[in-house]
Amino acid sequence: MADTFGPLNATTDLATLLKVQNYKDLHGKAVSDIVQSIHNDASIFKSGATCPFISSSLSTQTLTTQPTSQSLEIRQVDIALIEKGLPHFRAITENYFYTRLPETFNWNEVAARLGQEWAGDWYIVAFRSVRNDRADAKALYEADGLAHKEALESGGLLKYWYGSLNERRQCLAMCVWSSRDFAKLATKKPYHRLASSLASEMYESYTLERWSLTKRAGETVFHLNQL
Repeated sequence: MADTFGPLNATTDLATLLKVQNYKDLHGKAVSDIVQSIHNDASIFKSGATCPFISSSLSTQTLTTQPTSQSLEIRQVDIALIEKGLPHFRAITENYFYTRLPETFNWNEVAARLGQEWAGDWYIVAFRSVRNDRADAKALYEADGLAHKEALESGGLLKYWYGSLNERRQCLAMCVWSSRDFAKLATKKPYHRLASSLASEMYESYTLERWSLTKRAGETVFHLNQL
């Protein structure tokens, strides 16, 4: 079947990341109002700033988005990365299937847009695949779409990117997560398992890569290390 679906470069929007539809802070303020307050108050992006909606008795650096399951936390640096850096994320080579991840994307431009004041670390999963020539592309993309939506609802997914198939049916897909624990939680979800179960019939071969992404305060570059 012809591959009629285009590439994807999806940054998770802030409202989704903060669970607008499900959560309120301890003072009962709707998260949709919280998101608006972040847009209205530029000081939220100053290093060490406290989110205005977090009680002073809580951590000044984190916002819990899964308090009843894994106590996983979205950090202020994650919010800043989504707002300031990841919207500008892009591939800088068309030969991304054969290119190492550090040389595939404009990491340092994203780091520069994030700003010198921010420091953080993130977890990346990359999927390099060779599509079977008999694969049902529509079924594959539908399963992928369900898994993507599920990952957003699970929490912690900051960026999902995948490219177009090349002439050899090779492709690269990649996720940036707030942490490895968020990624592990998503792998236990049913639609992720469904998408994974299709791998043997949809792909001739595939490999998974895991990377750490780190930025130090005072720098405008990212450091990527394969795990």
